[in-house]
Amino acid sequence: MGSRAGDYFISLNKSGFTISAGFCIEEKIKDFSKCIMYFDTAKKAVGFQFVNGNNVKGAFKVVHTNNGASASISPRSFIKANHIDDSKYFGRKIPKKISKEGLGEIFVIDLVKQKDQDRTL
Repeated sequence: MGSRAGDYFISLNKSGFTISAGFCIEEKIKDFSKCIMYFDTAKKAVGFQFVNGNNVKGAFKVVHTNNGASASISPRSFIKANHIDDSKYFGRKIPKKISKEGLGEIFVIDLVKQKDQDRTL
């Protein structure tokens, strides 16, 4: 069963992260080609900072679907290095948008909480 176009989530699976059509549309992800990823070990949270540019150090490629509605990121080295390749972390997560001084806008998912979590901080 697929997701509706309006669903707003980032999902972790064995291949990496899937970014829903609802999230891609609302946050204009099709305008970005790369993603810098952050990990908070204590909180088991992943941060996504969508960027552009060929020389963005440490950024992973954002792969858009043919129609540009959804996207994916396959950061195998990031997943292995942070030990989040365990199926207990898999599933849909609702990203929270935060602003970090010096970095700008970052979307954060809590790997412990599931899809029914609130989008507000």
